[in-house]
Amino acid sequence: MKILNLLHLTVACAFYRWALREIDPLHPDVPKLLLRRQELEERAHRLWA
Repeated sequence: MKILNLLHLTVACAFYRWALREIDPLHPDVPKLLLRRQELEERAHRLWA
């Protein structure tokens, strides 16, 4: 189960990195994307700890 969670977090982080590269910096959803990416990275970090 831990491997599936890690796989999900890895794919989701990659998606959010891609989305932030492609989206206009002035788009109103940028702060939400940044927060979600930070949450996912923290979860991945806690999973490895």
